[in-house]
This record gives sequence, structure tokens and C-alpha cells, in this order.
Amino acid sequence: MSGAAVASVPGMADSLPVSRERAVVFLHGSNRTFDRAWPVAAHLEQVRFAVMPGYGDGTAVAFDQDAWESALVNICSPGDVVVAHSYGGPIAMRAAARHPDLIAGLVLFEPAAYGLARGNAAVEAHIERVQPLLEAAAEMGSAQFAVAFAAAMTGTAGPPPVSSDELLAADRQRRLPGPWTLDTPTGVDVPMLVITGGWNEEYEAIASELHRARRMTLTGHGHRPQDHPRAAAAVSKFTSLLRK
Repeated sequence: MSGAAVASVPGMADSLPVSRERAVVFLHGSNRTFDRAWPVAAHLEQVRFAVMPGYGDGTAVAFDQDAWESALVNICSPGDVVVAHSYGGPIAMRAAARHPDLIAGLVLFEPAAYGLARGNAAVEAHIERVQPLLEAAAEMGSAQFAVAFAAAMTGTAGPPPVSSDELLAADRQRRLPGPWTLDTPTGVDVPMLVITGGWNEEYEAIASELHRARRMTLTGHGHRPQDHPRAAAAVSKFTSLLRK
């Protein structure tokens, strides 16, 4: 599979408000494929999934921001809402800035738009820890990189990946540049909802730089606030408000 894929998800929860007029396009982050990234999609109708290059056919590829953006834009229809997580956030933001006629709104779960928050102490400390590793990544094997990346991110080196899926995820991550190097627009002229988990200074600092966005905090799920029980209702409510 290359570029993008389109899928629908059964299992809509009767208790949740559901948009029947706008499709919701989900964009995954750096280390989960679309099928593992978005359990929240089971509660929504008219959903599609953008599958980034190297995430659909079991083969990691070199990162190219234009290719990621094209994969997203190519499955969007006019009026769609894009929901993106982490590394997908800056991709979705630039796509929306360039195609406001196509993308009607954004829901960003802890977007990794580090470039907008340079100078913040927590953001700079993160970059100082991780950037040297990324510069050396091409010379490292996937398992070695995964252990070093976990240590840089969390301060604790976990066990090396063993399964083929784990090694593939590490290889994908190894090929990505730091999100602070991405072309990230400072202004996006579509409505935005930014949802953070209230656990990490970096993501709160990034959210604070998105001055025109509505903000929400859903705690208890770390870097994946989309796993919160209220996440589906938040996406549905935001989407329904765009129709008014």
C-alpha cells in the first residue's frame, strides 16, 4: 500500500453525537499505523484514514514532508475535518494552511509543532536531548536506535525491540527528522481544536502557541489523549459546530 488508504470503521456508539455531513480524516503520528492509532474512530461515521508513505506496506522509507502532505490531501474532499496526532500535527497544519478550501477544520491531539515553541525551556531541553541521536541515527541499527531513542525521550532505556513489528516501528522512527525541523505554519486560517493530556510541559507550551485554537485537556492517557472516553464526543461536537 502506498500513499493513502481509505477505510470505514463500524461500531458507532449510540450515546455519542455523530456528524453525518462531514467526513473525518485521521492522520497518524510517527510510530503507529492507522489501524492502531485511532480507536476513537470506531465512534464516528464517515471516517477515512491517511496512511503515510512507509506505513502501509511493511517497508520503511525516507521521510519527505511533501509526500506526507500529498498523501493526506489526496484523500480529503472539500469540507473534511482532519484529526491528527503528534508528528502528524505539523503535516496537517501545513496542509490546512495551503488548502483551506479542502480542509474545513483541524483537531490536533498533542501536535508535535515544536518549531512554534522554540525558546521555551522544556522544548529546548527536549531538542538538546534528542537531536544528537537523530543526527547519528543513519549509522545505527533499528534495535540500537530504539533503545537510545527511548532513553532520550523518557530517561529510561527499555529492552530492545525483538518482533518484526517492533523493529519496523523503530526503523520508521529512525528515518524521521526532529519535528522542530518541519515546515510548520505560524498561522492556519481554519478552525482548530487542540487537545492535550496535561502531563507534559512541551505539549502544553506548543498548544499555548496556537493562539486561535480552542483548547481542551483530557488527562490520564499520557501522549494519547485520543484514548480518553470523552475524545470521540469532543471530535464530534467540534465537527458539528462547523456546520453552524
